[in-house]
Amino acid sequence: MLIHGVERVVHPDQRLLFEGLRRPRDVIERWGAKIPPANRRSAVIELVLPEGRFFLKVYAYAGLWRLRTLFIVSRAGREFRNLTRMAELGFNVPQPVAYGQERTAGFVSESFLMTRAIENAVDLRSLIDKPGSAPFPLPSTGERRRLIEDFARTLRHAHEKKFFIHTLRSKNLLLTRSALHVIDVPFAGIWRWRIFSGAGRVRDLAVLMHWARQLLSRTERMRFARAYGADRALLRKAQACQERHYP
Repeated sequence: MLIHGVERVVHPDQRLLFEGLRRPRDVIERWGAKIPPANRRSAVIELVLPEGRFFLKVYAYAGLWRLRTLFIVSRAGREFRNLTRMAELGFNVPQPVAYGQERTAGFVSESFLMTRAIENAVDLRSLIDKPGSAPFPLPSTGERRRLIEDFARTLRHAHEKKFFIHTLRSKNLLLTRSALHVIDVPFAGIWRWRIFSGAGRVRDLAVLMHWARQLLSRTERMRFARAYGADRALLRKAQACQERHYP
């Protein structure tokens, strides 16, 4: 792990985009991003460039929050790796373009993550609030069934590999014409769920339950459970977790 200095990883297809940009500050200043305030720790801007549309997320830590970065993988680096791993597991995710971090004596000062935007997408939170907000016709009954079952099987596969997403909130799931995409995953794959895999499984399902009743019919929720392979005992645990932590 980097203890002191600068680390930067760039996708081979986008090396020209980062030519001459070595430090996170160079990247932040190049595209006019802002250092987030101390009470937020991260900020995101959209970039529309000749090379395409991207999102640039900047992390910064001040005061006692910097203690949480000591000898710990930066969130930017962790999310970059999580996106790569999730693609390997079969999830649809944004392409990770680059990340960088700067450390002093083990502490992260600034870091960034750039991802390629998912075009013509709408997040499920928006569909719950405004069903007509999608920039395309909503999926047919058959397509909804396919999307639900595909996502359930992919999630089960990830869980069997002891990889848990942690943040499957409706705002972090994007729908396009033919696929469901997962975004904003800095906490995916965290170590405690690998040790307590049963709890990690329950948490992911509970987070999904929190919003699924607002978007999916009872039949569709049952279809998800069958495709995932959830038995009644697991569903009861997830239900109890959802009611306790996400009422």
